[in-house]
Parts: sequence; structure tokens; C-alpha cells
Amino acid sequence: MLRWIILFVFVVLVELYAFQAVKTLTRIKWVLIAYQVISLLIVVYIFYSFATQFDRSVGQNKYTLFTIGLLLITYIPKMLLMAFMFGEDIIRVIGGFLKEFSGTTNESFLTSRRKFVSQIALGAAAIPFLSLLYGMTKGKYNFKVHKKTIYYPDLPDSFDGFTITQISDVHSGSFDNHHEIEHAINMINEQKSDVILFTGDIVNTHADEMNPWIETFKSIETPQFGKFSVLGNHDYGEYVTWPSQKDKNENFDAIKDLHRQIDFKLLLNENVKLRKGDDEIALIGVKNKSR
Repeated sequence: MLRWIILFVFVVLVELYAFQAVKTLTRIKWVLIAYQVISLLIVVYIFYSFATQFDRSVGQNKYTLFTIGLLLITYIPKMLLMAFMFGEDIIRVIGGFLKEFSGTTNESFLTSRRKFVSQIALGAAAIPFLSLLYGMTKGKYNFKVHKKTIYYPDLPDSFDGFTITQISDVHSGSFDNHHEIEHAINMINEQKSDVILFTGDIVNTHADEMNPWIETFKSIETPQFGKFSVLGNHDYGEYVTWPSQKDKNENFDAIKDLHRQIDFKLLLNENVKLRKGDDEIALIGVKNKSR
């Protein structure tokens, strides 16, 4: 209960300071009322969502991810606003005491807020706001290929120029656009690598999150030396309260089987030998947990 009270007080302070920044820039009544109404609706929605949607027996879903995104895009900029406005208040209070000690009594203790401070604060707050807005809409599908050249002094000569494509943290339960995911798969296939490695987190929590995407990921072409994978932390189902250990184990087994369904060889504390000419290297897959 105490943490909810502390959180409520913090939110009120953030909202008050953010409103002061807006109020310094405009006195148009309907703009200020609209800002307050929208802010109130967002606060109510976020508190309601955290109280009703965040169920550890369900885990992450589109609604909880949307709520977290709304929380970040709303309060990171407002917290930045608060930092600027609170800093100005400190200066105003210091100035007030200096006036008191100097005997200047015909002026108010606190000077009025300066418009340019609010302008700077809003400009600074716009940076994380726009960045988060882009990231949560267009940026999450802004797939890029990062090419790195790695040097090993003891690498067998036959493997000089050997190419690897690594993909990771799929979190398929967060997907909502088949066209964009197919585009990502095409980018993988265009690399024409010697081997493809998938390094974990095929889902957020539940194996069935991947069901709509199995055929899409199965279209990743198998290169000469194969497709291999390991498990990530989300694949173990530790972020959900399961009805029973049996349900948790069944989900874990289903997640492991997903790798077979998309034609990846899942390595669980095991290795395979990749042979090229007279040379070979060992590819080792280690479990994320000891189970």
C-alpha cells in the first residue's frame, strides 16, 4: 500500500510540473483543459491496466506491452520536464532568500517562471517522446544487417571467409505485421551465409505465440552448414506463474519443439562439428539454465 501512495504522490508531482511548463507557454483555456483531460485519462488507464491486466498467470501480451509503451512515452518526457522546472524552482527559491537578506521587500519572494526555461524543457522532452514514438511504431520493424569481420589467429585456413548470420530475441508474441516479418526473413536469406545461428527468445513466454509465424520462419533457407539455435531466458517460462509444474514443463517442451518445426537444430549443452575440407571447428550450444 505504501508504494502505491509513493507512486501516486510522484505522479501528481510530475503532472503538476509538466502542467506548469505548458501553462508558461500558453494561456489558452481550452488548450490547458484539453491537456489536463488527456493527462487524466492516460493516468487512469495506466493505473487501471496495471491493476487488471498485469497477471503473472498470463504473462506479456499486446495489451500489457501497449500499456508499458504508453507509460514510457508519457512519463519519460514529463520527468525530464520536471527536472528542468524543479531546477528552475531551486534557483527561484535561492533568489528569493537573497532578496530577503538584501532587504528587497517590495517584490514577491519568488520571481515568475521564465518562458524560455519552459521552451527549453519542452524541446528537451520532445527528444525522448519522438524517439519512443518512432521506436514503438516504425522503428521496431526497421531491420538492419550489421556486418562484422572477426579475426581468429587459430582459425583453420579452410574457414577463412566463413560467414555466419546471427538472429536473436525474436519474441514472436510481440509481432503484428506479417509483411514486415517476411521482409526480415528475406533479408536473412539475402545474406547467403554459410551457417545461420539463432541465439534465443523465440517467444515472450508461451509456445503458442509462435504458431502464426512457423511457416514464415521455416522459409529461412538452410545454408550449406545448417541452421542451429539455443534457448534464451524467456524460453524457460520464468516470467509467468503457471497453474502447475506440469503446465510449465509442457510449455517448455513445446518451445523446444518449435525449433524443430522451423528446421533449426537446437543445441542443449552439446556441440556439432562443422567440417570444411580437411579442417573442422566445433559449434557449441549452451543452455541458458541448468534444466
